[in-house]
Amino acid sequence: MYSNNAARVMKRNDRRPLSIAWHLAMWYALLSSVLIIAFGVVMYSALKEQMRSDDDQVLVGKIAELRAILSQRGRDYSRLREEIERESATSPATYLRVQDAKGTVIAETGGSIAKHLSGMPNRPEAGTADSGFDWIAGDGNAYRIMSSHLVLGQSFTVLAAMDRSDDEKLLATFWRSLSFVGFLAVTMAVALGYGIARKGLRPVFKLADIVEQLDVHRLSHRVDEESWPEELRPLAHKFDNLLSRLEASFSRLSQFSADIAHELRTPLQILGGEAELTLTRPASMEGYRACIESAADEYERLSRMVDALLFLAHSEQPDAHIERQMLDAKQEVMAVFDFYQAMADEQGITLTCLGEGTILADSALLRRSLSNLVANALRHTPDCGQITVEIQPQPERAITLIVRDTGHGIPPEDLPRVLERFYRADAPRSREAQGAGSGLGLAIVQSIMHLHGGTISIRSEINRGTAVTLAFPSTPAAG
Repeated sequence: MYSNNAARVMKRNDRRPLSIAWHLAMWYALLSSVLIIAFGVVMYSALKEQMRSDDDQVLVGKIAELRAILSQRGRDYSRLREEIERESATSPATYLRVQDAKGTVIAETGGSIAKHLSGMPNRPEAGTADSGFDWIAGDGNAYRIMSSHLVLGQSFTVLAAMDRSDDEKLLATFWRSLSFVGFLAVTMAVALGYGIARKGLRPVFKLADIVEQLDVHRLSHRVDEESWPEELRPLAHKFDNLLSRLEASFSRLSQFSADIAHELRTPLQILGGEAELTLTRPASMEGYRACIESAADEYERLSRMVDALLFLAHSEQPDAHIERQMLDAKQEVMAVFDFYQAMADEQGITLTCLGEGTILADSALLRRSLSNLVANALRHTPDCGQITVEIQPQPERAITLIVRDTGHGIPPEDLPRVLERFYRADAPRSREAQGAGSGLGLAIVQSIMHLHGGTISIRSEINRGTAVTLAFPSTPAAG
């Protein structure tokens, strides 16, 4: 039992949904069916009422003739019987009957119709001389009956009936014809609706062809939204935006991969070269020790580079989360200064913190960004220089940190690109004692500011120094 139900569920889930063209065609056919049926019902009802009205007019005329005869002849019923017999001969589908106040039949239409209408109800109250009612006789035929109560010296009841068999046949024929025409109309509506829908969806198929032809080497292709229908222009516009983002992402990824390969190749070549040199010729213990120390420096540099790359990759994840808390900005700056104080003293560089304030940030990430900026400033500031971190509370933002140095500065042509990964304004890629120069420090600072919803900006003048401004928001960024 369970397996049968599971099989039915799987079979139902495997069914492919109908295409949009078929959906539009079905809705178009449904709308057409409703309109055609409504039109047919209205036309059928109007025709039926018109035929009843015509029958009532005929019956009203018959009753009026009998009333005139009764009013002129008094108790002489011969003229009345002659008129009824004449009507029976000329209109065999019409039945007339006149009764007195006691219910005695004075005159009546003869023939087969009288036999079929022998049980006709005598209901003067059901209709006047202006309206009648329908009745089904024992032979199954439909009749229109009208009765009238006349007072002409004495009371008379006049009943007039008309066989509506021909009317019913005409209505049935009309309904069958209308049904056939409606079926043809609905069939044509389905076919035409499907064709119109397919033609209307042709731009969507064109978009599918464009998507199918796209690959990494054709991301520069764009959809001309001006040539699209009004309803699809937003889709074309968003698709172009998507292609632009994909092209930019692939371009950055390709550049990033090339930079990684270039950066990793240098330390690996150094490690390999020193190892081969050591193995190809005898060396003293001091020589082996120097080779191992050099390798250790390169391993440390590689480790820092991998750590930085992992941090950048994690910071770009949509679910990246940081722990914000209110921090003493000056205390955080002094903690970073304490770490670099020995290096600064060795170079004769003064570290200064100005201003105070609180900042809503992640402590570890804040210190890492400040550490990267201070370390970068130490590398590019000559001896006896100065590095200053200024804390400035702002009205629209919680706080702004400005890291200034009196270093060499950044050339104007390099300034727009210094935040890119692996980009360095000082072109020579030398091995320094501190293992710096990977070109990821400012990129990491920028990622940290994005995580906080803040911004980073850089101003620099050649031989006068550089100022890096970190602006933190007063509240956590949404998302």
